[in-house]
Amino acid sequence: MNLLAMHMILAFCWGIFLITLLQSLSCAKRSKLLAFLSSVCMLAVLGVGTKIMLMIPSVAKSGNWIHIKLLVDIFAMIINLYALYVTLKGNINQKLFSVLFWVTILMFISMYYLTLYKPF
Repeated sequence: MNLLAMHMILAFCWGIFLITLLQSLSCAKRSKLLAFLSSVCMLAVLGVGTKIMLMIPSVAKSGNWIHIKLLVDIFAMIINLYALYVTLKGNINQKLFSVLFWVTILMFISMYYLTLYKPF
C-alpha cells in the first residue's frame, strides 16, 4: 500500500476516534477504549508521516502548506493527549470538551484540505 494512502487512512481513523472521544467527554461519558484507540492511531499517523518525510525530503520543501499542516497536527496531538489524561483522571469540563470537539473537527478538515490541495 502506498505510504501516503496509509497515512491518509490512519489520519481519518485517528480523527474519527478523537472526535468520538471528545464528544463522549462533552457528555460526561468516559471511554478509555476510545482514548486508547485515538492515541494508537495518533502514534501510527506520526510514525507513517515521519517515514514519508524522511523518504521524500522534497515534501518538507514543497511550500508553506506543510508547515501549517504540521502545526495544526501538533495541536491535534496535544488535544488527544489532554483527552487521554482527562479520561484516565476523570476531571471532565463538559463545556471545554464541547468546544474542543468543534475545534478538532475544523482542524482535521483543514489538515485534509492542506494535504490534498497544497494551496500555498
